[in-house]
Amino acid sequence: MSLANPHISPGAVDDANDTDPSGAETDAAGEEEPVQVMTPESGMKNPLRLLGDSARDLWAGRELAYRMFQRNIRGLYRQTFLGIFWAFLPPLANTAVWLILRRAGAIDLAGDIEVNYAVYVVTGMVVWQSFVEAFQAPLQTVNANRNMLSKLRFPRESLLLTSVMEIFFNLGVRLVVLVPLLVVFAGWTPWILASPLLVALLIPLGLAIGLLVMPLGMLYQDVGKLIAVAVPVWMIITPIVYGTPEGWNANPLNWLNPASPLLTLARDLLVFGETLVWTSAAAWVVLSVPLLLGGMLYYRLSLPVLVERISS
Repeated sequence: MSLANPHISPGAVDDANDTDPSGAETDAAGEEEPVQVMTPESGMKNPLRLLGDSARDLWAGRELAYRMFQRNIRGLYRQTFLGIFWAFLPPLANTAVWLILRRAGAIDLAGDIEVNYAVYVVTGMVVWQSFVEAFQAPLQTVNANRNMLSKLRFPRESLLLTSVMEIFFNLGVRLVVLVPLLVVFAGWTPWILASPLLVALLIPLGLAIGLLVMPLGMLYQDVGKLIAVAVPVWMIITPIVYGTPEGWNANPLNWLNPASPLLTLARDLLVFGETLVWTSAAAWVVLSVPLLLGGMLYYRLSLPVLVERISS
């Protein structure tokens, strides 16, 4: 008499062998697969654990992020005549517009700026472009990878890491062109050696604001359209094409514009070697840390819900 149970398939025996006595599933190599435990408890009750999970996923997704970064850069500049120079073209084009308007006599915002006005504006535009890219990156990268998010399981933070790599790549290209312009037309200052760090001060702040806006942008397309309208207005109220007004620190509106103090700090130090906005810039550098951490928490908590919405 056979003792074999006709209702048990050979595959079931293999599955049983892949389960250890503790109940944890193992793969073909005998290694335990990660088990995700779902509980009704809100993740915000333990934000430190959430931040730790985000940090681990950032580290776990670093190779995937680098591969996606390489893919994006190759795809962006493939079959282009100017190549990576396109990274410098937006600030250069914006600068050209303001120079044409000034030469035509339509506006004169140079005031008492003591250096070459073109270099002054293009420096501000380079700094501004890095901030805007960081601000728009979370929403753009999640929108661009909707299918990947809904069909594959991978560390979601790798998407943010890919965006950060692209931002710093573009910044590096711009600085290769900007630094010689500064040395020739504005003169040498030791702060030029710290130009990557000075510009990078705006990137965490831009990412933080972008992370806080991203969930709304995923749910409502109006948010993306509103951002496209608001960014040029935001640029005008930030001292990029005009000098820092006297009594800048005494005006609370200047403190409320998060881009203004850090952009003014970076541009003034690179062009003049000195600045008057140390206090307000330091305040926003300190404030950008909790804002970025809060944005990472918001991203981790909201993304599963957003993925479920876009998958349905």
